[in-house]
This record gives sequence, C-alpha cells and structure tokens, in this order.
Amino acid sequence: MMIRIGALLLVILPMGLIAGELVIQKTWSGVIRLQQNPFGRKPKTKPSQLTVVHDTKSYTRFLSRIPSKQISRPRPAPPNKDPLLKKPVIDFTKNTLLTIDRSAMVRPVFKRIIEHEKEVVVSVEFPREFPAARPIDIGTYTAILIPNTGKPIRLQLIEAGRK
Repeated sequence: MMIRIGALLLVILPMGLIAGELVIQKTWSGVIRLQQNPFGRKPKTKPSQLTVVHDTKSYTRFLSRIPSKQISRPRPAPPNKDPLLKKPVIDFTKNTLLTIDRSAMVRPVFKRIIEHEKEVVVSVEFPREFPAARPIDIGTYTAILIPNTGKPIRLQLIEAGRK
C-alpha cells in the first residue's frame, strides 16, 4: 500500500511543478457586437473565439465592439451599464486580457487557466443555449485579466452536459 502511494506521489509531484494554475485577477462580462464578414465572403479559416489582448491598440479595438446603448425594444435605448465602457486602465506589461465571445445570449465561462512549460491552456465552457430571439450581429462576451506569461495561449473547449 505504501509503495503505491509513494509511486503515485512520484508521478503527481513533477506534474505540479510543470503545470501551475494561473489566478484570474478580474472578470467582466456583457453584450458585444460580433465580427461580421462582408456579404458573400467566407473566411479561409474559422476565427478563434478567444481573443488575447496584449496592448492598448487591441484593447481599444475590443472596447469599440461593446455597444454604448443596451439592446432593448424601448426607444431611445438606455445607456449600456457595462463596466468595461468606463475603460479601466490595464497595465499590459504585467497583465494580459483574455476575451471569449459567443453568438448566443448565454455567456461563456472560463473554467481554469493552466500554465505549462511551453504554453498556457485556457479551459472554457459554453453553457447550453436555449432557443431565444436575438439580433444577428449581437452576442455575449466574458473577459478576464491574468498575469502576463509571454507564452502562447491555447483554447480548450469543455462540452457542457445536458441537464
């Protein structure tokens, strides 16, 4: 019995030293305009739903996709209360902003971020979507702030089970 536990520890300990879970420093979520292709043109490759923001230019580009007004029937529409519209200051020398968007009204959920020796693996779950009416070019996003690692980031999708 002790030999099995010792062997198990020898296998698990190096994995813990190689891979470490990164701490999510801040989280935001809301409604976003989806990127559309010109009519009749399909992209050669399917674009990733994960956006890695390393600098102020791409941060401004991401913020421009958040609508300034809420998506609603009453006119005029009330202002959007998304906290990212206040443009919080982010130090990109220390942090990286990860955003994931979805063409549904159910927000994606970051489950965990694991830093390996050569890459960072981001696990994201898309909760089950129920039929609902929504504008074609509107979806939801979730954004998180993590420490800057300088390593490439890979998206791993987790399938949500039926409930």
